[in-house]
Amino acid sequence: MSLDDDRSSTLTLLDDYFKRDLVAIMIDTGPDSKTNDELKHRAKSVLSEMGSTITSVGPHGLRTSDLLDAMMEGSQVAGLSSGVRYAAAAIIAAYQKGEASKSSASELIKLAHDWFSFFLWPCMLSSLFASRYSESSESEFTPTPRASDVSADTVPATSQGSRFRNLINERDDKCVVTGTLNIQNGPYPPGTEGREVLLRATHILPRFVVHEHSGSNVTHVAATIDIIKHFTKLPENILDDLSGIIDNPENGMLLDATMHDTFDNYMWCLHSTDILHKYKVHWFRPVPMGMGNFTEVQFQDNSQTDIQLPDPMFIALHSAVAHILHLSGAADVINKVHDAFFDEGSTVPFENRASLEDFLIRLSLIELTTSKHQLATDPHGI
Repeated sequence: MSLDDDRSSTLTLLDDYFKRDLVAIMIDTGPDSKTNDELKHRAKSVLSEMGSTITSVGPHGLRTSDLLDAMMEGSQVAGLSSGVRYAAAAIIAAYQKGEASKSSASELIKLAHDWFSFFLWPCMLSSLFASRYSESSESEFTPTPRASDVSADTVPATSQGSRFRNLINERDDKCVVTGTLNIQNGPYPPGTEGREVLLRATHILPRFVVHEHSGSNVTHVAATIDIIKHFTKLPENILDDLSGIIDNPENGMLLDATMHDTFDNYMWCLHSTDILHKYKVHWFRPVPMGMGNFTEVQFQDNSQTDIQLPDPMFIALHSAVAHILHLSGAADVINKVHDAFFDEGSTVPFENRASLEDFLIRLSLIELTTSKHQLATDPHGI
């Protein structure tokens, strides 16, 4: 299925005028090319000019200007220059698309809605449904390898998961942040008692992002991959086989349960340093008790069999998403809706609860039952 075959108004499926403008603005060579700083300055001027005319992203009170600005700022903090350029260019292109018909505000709101729905929301799925989604249930998900040709992978997801776990365990050997030993690799020498726990092979780029499941629209998955394509400028060979690479060791690391769950929830991320494969741990909340001394991660291959280390681009992408979620307030919006509707007693089947359509309906329900675009703090008072 080709993105161009669909006529919906998602970001990656907008008309040729928008796509032509976006690509032209993003070009970074030639006499008319602009630097990232110049594009960012112009995009911020657009947001300042539009002011109060761009209010919220859909019916849930997330400010359009906050989300659009966070796409640029979050990318910059994460060191993802391609994300800064893409976000700024898309803001400018959306503004220009609406200039003739004086509908720039509407185009910018659509842009923010698409980034929320097809980029941030899929990235949050892995954490929101962690309690119901495990590698044992990966067979419910069908890989979707490319944005231009969405089709099923011939390798069962359960086999991919087992291979992923084994390679990450062999390469990292222990929690890459805390140094906690993997109990599965024991027994260890005397004196290590109490330092052995069951560790988890953690995906950096969540599987939900590129794997279709029974409650999803295939085009939505393709749109997500297409956004990642522009946001990261990953090589075409990687993008064409993203669903295969998602379970490769370059997209994983070994973590203990606390670090795994908080990483999936975007409570912390890794910032690159001047040394390849060495990172600083950055928390978005007060550092948990006992974690204050664990400030750096140095990846290395402990297997001695040349297992690939985590791809810096995947780490930068996770970092950018984490910063965008927190800077824009999108993380709070998604978490509040999840807390209000997706409890353990829900009668909605899991595969439907994971769908974008179901989530947006619930966002609308919250809007209908609350005032002044504020989310209810008490789900039982809705």
